[in-house]
Amino acid sequence: MKHKLLIAALLPMMLLAQTSVSPLAVGAQQLKAWDTEINLDTIDQEKLPQRVTAGLIATANISNYIIYQNRNYFSSYMKVGADLGGFVDFTVTKHFAIQGRLMLTAEQNRFEDTNEANLLWAFGVEIPVLFLARFGNLEKGYLSVGGGPFTHFNYASNIGKKGAEVYSLSDNHSGLGASISYEFPIGIQVVANYFVSLTDIVSFHKQSVATNSVQGIYPQRIELGIAYRWRNAKQSSPHSK
Repeated sequence: MKHKLLIAALLPMMLLAQTSVSPLAVGAQQLKAWDTEINLDTIDQEKLPQRVTAGLIATANISNYIIYQNRNYFSSYMKVGADLGGFVDFTVTKHFAIQGRLMLTAEQNRFEDTNEANLLWAFGVEIPVLFLARFGNLEKGYLSVGGGPFTHFNYASNIGKKGAEVYSLSDNHSGLGASISYEFPIGIQVVANYFVSLTDIVSFHKQSVATNSVQGIYPQRIELGIAYRWRNAKQSSPHSK
């Protein structure tokens, strides 16, 4: 009789054990789920845009001066120069980025006044910060369009000969720039830029007709060239589709 009662008492517990999941099984399933979530997070992270990229830019330029004057005292004619430097690109969203550049510039133009004509070379360092909108996809490449401020640090130089009007370039000036580029999937870009100063760059050494007639002289430059962006090997574009 006692054996029958013991069996009757243990029978429900045995059936429950057969139909229930053990704590060890539950723990194993939870660890497997966590592992799957971690793997999925890693995969998603690889699909995210590469936030920071860098590259090189090389362009040819033509430049001259925009001259505001009361009468035709000065003239400036475009000549060919060159620019070389690099950039760092910060991707904010799929369609927006901020790009900082550090460029060495060599500008040439023919600068004339009523006394003489001079072929002017100007060397300097320029730092543009550009805000770029982007359109495109991984397979076909993408277009970047935007602009922003820049500061140019120039080597001071004098223009003019002894006995004629003498005036000097300022050491630096600032202004606005615009940029448009198309980047191919392999990282090579075709780039076009335009920069114009918003600050007067010429100061006169003596009172003269030039001082009275000129309100401001502002450099401008048009650039056309190529660039290359280094990327993570897992990504073929600085942003995903």
